[in-house]
Amino acid sequence: MWFRSELSLEAGVSYLSGSPLRFQSRENATVFIGHSTVLVHLDGQNFLTDPLYLKRLYILKRRRPPGVPFQDLPPLSFILISHGHLDHMDLNTLNLFPRDLPVVLPEGLQRYLQGLGFRDIRPLSWRERTRIGSFGILALPAKHFPGRSLCETQSIPQSYLIQGTRTVFFAGDSGLTPDFREIGANFSIDLAFLPIGSYRPAPFRTGHMSPEDALQAMEMLGAKRMVPIHWGAFRLSLEAIEEPPGKFRHLLTERRINPTAVLLEPGEKVLI
Repeated sequence: MWFRSELSLEAGVSYLSGSPLRFQSRENATVFIGHSTVLVHLDGQNFLTDPLYLKRLYILKRRRPPGVPFQDLPPLSFILISHGHLDHMDLNTLNLFPRDLPVVLPEGLQRYLQGLGFRDIRPLSWRERTRIGSFGILALPAKHFPGRSLCETQSIPQSYLIQGTRTVFFAGDSGLTPDFREIGANFSIDLAFLPIGSYRPAPFRTGHMSPEDALQAMEMLGAKRMVPIHWGAFRLSLEAIEEPPGKFRHLLTERRINPTAVLLEPGEKVLI
């Protein structure tokens, strides 16, 4: 039907069934897959944020395919979920992963993963921590709209700080918030993933950032590098789908801050 969610997979593919993406020895890097999905390779391990491998999200057709085919993902150590909205916690995509893979997500959403049979579910609230292997994971505030659906309105969106030999900040989906300044004062962030899309009409900026907001957030966080997320896959608001990356590129040139902040097309990689 025209309004269904539809996976962006070739027939017969499954987790690790392709040619898993490889990284150089001792390389710390990230690959932008699309929307808010990024693959991070840090300290020899891999993790994924807000996995979304849909080619159709109800009436919305995906404009850019995922930058790494699902079957070519490398073995993962864990998955991070920032909040319950359908373009960030997609159960169709999560259903493709092995059930012993740890999943970190906001408190109140664990029942959805339990329904899929996942066995290592790590629900966190703001400022709570968990540890997976050599990584410390800290849930932090985000300024975004709560809940998942009419049946689940209480879960609170969050950002994450992932600490290994490098420190990575994943904002998920958030408007500009003073919490970023506090986070930056307490942690040394090597790389921040910050959203730049879905900011029109103006009230949307309550829970989303424009390209200008994201660069301000980078400054507040004191991040050494920044990669924009939440753009280019689905048109979720009134701005043209090419407006966020176009404005961001213009700002990079105008402010002469390349390569501190770098816009990656799906599939492109940057070192941490």
